[in-house]
Amino acid sequence: MSDHDLIYIVDERPLSRHGLWLRLMHRKRSFRLFGDACSALAALEHEAPALVVADLDLPDLDGVAFLAEVRRRRPVVRTVLVSGTETPIGARHALQDRIIDELVARPVEALDYVVRRLLREGWDDWLPVAV
Repeated sequence: MSDHDLIYIVDERPLSRHGLWLRLMHRKRSFRLFGDACSALAALEHEAPALVVADLDLPDLDGVAFLAEVRRRRPVVRTVLVSGTETPIGARHALQDRIIDELVARPVEALDYVVRRLLREGWDDWLPVAV
């Protein structure tokens, strides 16, 4: 798989990371899962993923600050911030300022639709995975 098919998922909670991966799992995609921002930023030095999905609450860096750094290093990488039901004003401003491409609140039912739209993928050859 090329970097064009690569998606980073960054969330400190293993079950959340796995759940996001299950929701986005697709045979044409590859994934790298990270538990913190620093690990993902280190990998970003050698790869250019198509998309980075990050939780708002990371152990070492705020999700908005992390995605701003991703945007600075790799301007063409698409970014999605996942937050709890209460979305802070800073996340909404980041969306307005184009630091992040999309903001998805938990529960994340709309995440696959958002990712397909950002990556310009169709639905013709894909069926959702039941979990």
